[in-house]
Amino acid sequence: MKIRTARTGLVALAVTCAQLVSSSASAEAPPGPVDQSLLVPALHPDLAPWTCAFRRTGPVCTGELDAVKDWQPFDFSCDVPVYARSTFQRRATRYYDWDYRNYDRYVHQNDLDELSTSPAGPATALISVRTRFREPFAVPGDLSSMTVITEGVPMDIRSVRGAPVLRLVGTLVEPAGQVGTFTGHVTERGVTTRHENVPLDEVLSDEVFIGAVCEAVQGRP
Repeated sequence: MKIRTARTGLVALAVTCAQLVSSSASAEAPPGPVDQSLLVPALHPDLAPWTCAFRRTGPVCTGELDAVKDWQPFDFSCDVPVYARSTFQRRATRYYDWDYRNYDRYVHQNDLDELSTSPAGPATALISVRTRFREPFAVPGDLSSMTVITEGVPMDIRSVRGAPVLRLVGTLVEPAGQVGTFTGHVTERGVTTRHENVPLDEVLSDEVFIGAVCEAVQGRP
């Protein structure tokens, strides 16, 4: 009888605790929609309209970007001007604490630049980026404390009918205000090299990038 009584008492205590936890969790989430104007940092307008909802840890917001920029001058030129038609696809999720401060982000990215030496194409080269990245904050709400951790294919440059001139596959870590480090494989003109925590500018300097773009778009080094 004592064992049964003790067991009954434990069950009753467990039920009471569960009710208290449930009540506490419900009390944390205020009624109504998330006031997006209170979020720090503010949500980026390019991914609007954002959808926000209260979760156990605070507000969680999701946004998307699907955009195309028609042919326009590219950032870099070769022996002749280069033009680009760009397609952007982003899927973003941002996590905020109960003080409405952003403390983590997740993004899926699938971008494509079609390159040509003619102002309206057709494309003779492609630059693609297919990555997922996380952006944790050391200090919630403080962008200067954010680290960007990217995984996937942060760069693939090739002619439309050829193998990659330059391709990076791996992980890129970029602490705020510092040069990022890359771990993974770099394939350059058919030769693949493994790198471990090397500065990004050693494997993807402006000179290397422009050289690969010009070779791909013009069909020669």
